[in-house]
Amino acid sequence: MASNTEIIDGFMAAWNSLDIDAVMAHFTDDASYANVPMGPPHVGKTLIREFIDGFMATTTEINFIVHHQVDDGRGVVMNERTDILQMGEKRIELPVMGVFELVDGKISAWRDYFDMGGFA
Repeated sequence: MASNTEIIDGFMAAWNSLDIDAVMAHFTDDASYANVPMGPPHVGKTLIREFIDGFMATTTEINFIVHHQVDDGRGVVMNERTDILQMGEKRIELPVMGVFELVDGKISAWRDYFDMGGFA
């Protein structure tokens, strides 16, 4: 089985490829996903997919660049990264701190922390 770090590396690659099916394959059925400054988490694969579908519909390019990544060896991976997003004519470079909880090789919780000012 792949290490938790390798799983998150694959997850980042799926985002960079804009491959929604590959992104969704990384989640447990009851996973939660929260963009912390944007409100409560989306819980369950159906709601997570609805959110990501909406996000990807407005985004023509994604490049998640991981600068640092740590694995606690017990199912938590954290990464510091820059998310570069092309949304129409707007290019956004957003510093992000991501926290991933994994169970049996899948993401059961994902929280991203960032400053909403990056979207202004």
